[in-house]
Amino acid sequence: MKLKIHQVPNASETEIVINCQVVDERLEQLIKYITQYTYTLRAKKEGKFCFVPAEKIYYIDSVDSKTFLYSAETVYNSAESLIILENKLLDSTFVRISKNCILNIAYLESVHALWNHRLEASLFTGEKLIVTRHYIESLKAKIKG
Repeated sequence: MKLKIHQVPNASETEIVINCQVVDERLEQLIKYITQYTYTLRAKKEGKFCFVPAEKIYYIDSVDSKTFLYSAETVYNSAESLIILENKLLDSTFVRISKNCILNIAYLESVHALWNHRLEASLFTGEKLIVTRHYIESLKAKIKG
């Protein structure tokens, strides 16, 4: 694989062109990862609305019918439910890992089994999230790509 980067100072937007003979699984994963950079999520921080780039989000959690987006710097509030966010992020590096949590596997460091048929997902940040047994197969499929 060759990678060429051309800087065009007067370009109106960044354009990525992929020339290939066939789109295989690895290339599909790369395309999904790149496409994720076009997603922004509407959220609220300190009472003000903002748009958060999806690639900055580590995970999305729902507690008491409130949805939170977790990034390195802050926690945002979202007016959208997990199911709506899950559908928006379907072709990205995000995957549902429990009834109340969606994980961005780009920040996943490791996964190991727990005694109660669950998994523990460790993030590069040191945070640990529980993967419930109903969502283990979706996580495996997303990791495999």
